[in-house]
Amino acid sequence: MTGPGFPRLRILVVDDEPSSRLLVKERLSSAPDWTLEIMEAADAKSAFDALRERFYDLVFLDYRLPDEDGLKVLDQIRQLHPKIVVVMLSAQGSEKVAVEAMKRGAMDYLTRDELPEADLPHLLRRALDFQNLQTENFELRAVNKMKDEFIAGVSHEMRTPLAVILGYAKTLEDGEFGELNAPQKAAIKAIRSRGEQFLRTVNQLLSFKECSLGTQHVLLRALDLGALVCEHLASQWAQPPRGIVLKKDLCSGPVWVLADPEPLGEVLKNLISNACKFSPDTAEVAVSLLRRPAQEAWIQVRDSGRGIPPDLLPRVFEGFFHAEKELTRGIPGLGIGLALSRQIMELHGGRIWIESEGPGKGSTAFISLPVAEPDTPQVIVESQRKIDKKRILIAENNPGMVEILRLFLAGVSANLVISTTHDGQEALEMVEGGRYDLMLLDLLMPGLSGLEILDRLKRLPPEKRPPVLVITGHPDAGGQALRLGAADLLLKPFSKTAFLDKVFKLLGIERRPPDPRP
Repeated sequence: MTGPGFPRLRILVVDDEPSSRLLVKERLSSAPDWTLEIMEAADAKSAFDALRERFYDLVFLDYRLPDEDGLKVLDQIRQLHPKIVVVMLSAQGSEKVAVEAMKRGAMDYLTRDELPEADLPHLLRRALDFQNLQTENFELRAVNKMKDEFIAGVSHEMRTPLAVILGYAKTLEDGEFGELNAPQKAAIKAIRSRGEQFLRTVNQLLSFKECSLGTQHVLLRALDLGALVCEHLASQWAQPPRGIVLKKDLCSGPVWVLADPEPLGEVLKNLISNACKFSPDTAEVAVSLLRRPAQEAWIQVRDSGRGIPPDLLPRVFEGFFHAEKELTRGIPGLGIGLALSRQIMELHGGRIWIESEGPGKGSTAFISLPVAEPDTPQVIVESQRKIDKKRILIAENNPGMVEILRLFLAGVSANLVISTTHDGQEALEMVEGGRYDLMLLDLLMPGLSGLEILDRLKRLPPEKRPPVLVITGHPDAGGQALRLGAADLLLKPFSKTAFLDKVFKLLGIERRPPDPRP
C-alpha cells in the first residue's frame, strides 16, 4: 500500500552494468512506504524508447553509457521531459562531472560507493519536492508568457483607437469643424493631453516587453552630452508641472560620449519625471553634468521630495515596483520607467543608480557613461540575450522526424530556441512574422510544398530570410531546392554527426569538444 502522503512513482534505471541496476533496485526497496514501479535500460537508445512510451518521475542515469555520453543524455531528457527528476550515477567520484551535471539540471550526483549508504527514502521525498517545484516554475513561466502576450496584444489594439481619438481631437482643436468656444477648447485640450499620456503609457508597456525579451538595440554615436541635456530640458521641460523649478548646472566645454540620443533622452525623461512627481509643489529639481576623473561623465538629478527608504533602494529598478502600497499611493505610473532606464544604460555600457538618505530627505539619481573621442565611429549594440539566442524553425511533415531532429539538437546550446510546424503555409507565416537563424525544411509539406516556400522566401526582405537546410529523401528535388536558394542539403537517411555539422556551420557557432570522462 502507498503510505500517507507518498504517491506512486515510476522510476527508470539507466546503466549498462546489470549489477549496478540491481544495486539501485535493492536500495530502493529500503523505502517501504512508497509504491515504486521500476524499469531498466542498458543504454541510451533503450532509455529513450522507454521514455517515449510513458512518463517517468525519476531517472537514475549512469554517466558512462556504451552508446552515448551521460551528460548529453541528461540534456536530452531535460529538453524532452523537463519535469523528470534525474540523479546522475558514476563508478568513481568526479567533482567536475558532479558540478556539470547539476548545472544541466540533475537533482543529485551519487557514486556507486555511496549508494549502499544513501538515504533513498529521503532522496525520493526530495525528488517529489523537486518535481513539484518544476511544476510551479512551469506555471509561473506560462503566466509570464501570458502576461507578455497580453501586454503586447492589448497595447497594439489600443494604439489604433488612440490614434483615431487624438486625430479627431487635433482636427477639432484646429477648428476644421468650426470655431470652438472656450469650454469646448478646454475640453478638447484635456482630451488630447490625457490621450497623449495614455499613448505614452502604451508605448512604455511595449518597450518593457522588448526589455523582458531582450530584443532591444541602440545605435551609439559620438555626441556632446551637455548639448543633449540642454536640448532635452528645452524641448521636454520648458514648463515643469506644479510650479517646480528646474535648475541646470553643466560643466564647461563639450563632454563627448557614445550614446543613442532617443533612448538616452528617455532615461533623462524618466529620471526628471520621477523627481518632479515625488517633489512638493514649487520645489527645486537640479540637473547636473559632471566630468569625473575616471574618464566618466555623470548626470545627476536631485530632488527635495519624500525620499526612498534604504531597504527599498535595491528594488526600485524592478518592473512594476512601487514604494507605496497600491491602494494608498497617490503618485500615478506603472513603475517600469526605472527598469527600462537600467536596460538602456546597460546597452550603452553605462550605469544607473539612486541614492537617498531616507524618507523626507529627497533623493538623487545618477547615470554614468564612459567619455569618448568626438571622432569615434558609430556602432550598433544589441541586447546580449538577443545576441545569444539562436532560433531554429523545423518545418517537417513527419512528427517522428521532428522528434529525431529535436533529439539531435538537444544539448547543442542552452540558448537554442526551437519552433516546429507540420504545415507549409504556417511555416511561411512564421518566417514572415518572426526572426529565425535557421530553417530546417522538408520538401513534402501540406499547404505549401518546400519548393514553394523557398520560392516565396526570395520575395521577403533579406533580414527576414533565414538560411534554409533542406532535409529530403529525393535527390532531384533537393538539387532543385539548392537552385531556389536553399543554403544546404541533407539527404535522408543521415547521421547525427552529419546533421550537426551542417547546423553548426549554418548557425555560425563552433562545435564544443566532447566532455572528458573521469
